[in-house]
Amino acid sequence: MKTKIHWKKFFIAMIVVFIGFVFIADVIVDTISGKKLEWNKIFGFENLFWKVLASIVGAFFYSSYKVEKEK
Repeated sequence: MKTKIHWKKFFIAMIVVFIGFVFIADVIVDTISGKKLEWNKIFGFENLFWKVLASIVGAFFYSSYKVEKEK
């Protein structure tokens, strides 16, 4: 089975998911939990690596999802 990727959807979804991970997962959760915001930890290489990887995987699934029409 061949998967077709809609590239425009892929890049837009990758950016949206990445920004969501940075701001929602780190900044808002740290603020709500009362932790001090450590920007060097939020934008650290290891942390960004996993966020970019998760955004690529999420964008792949979103952009390759095909809704089949019922006949």
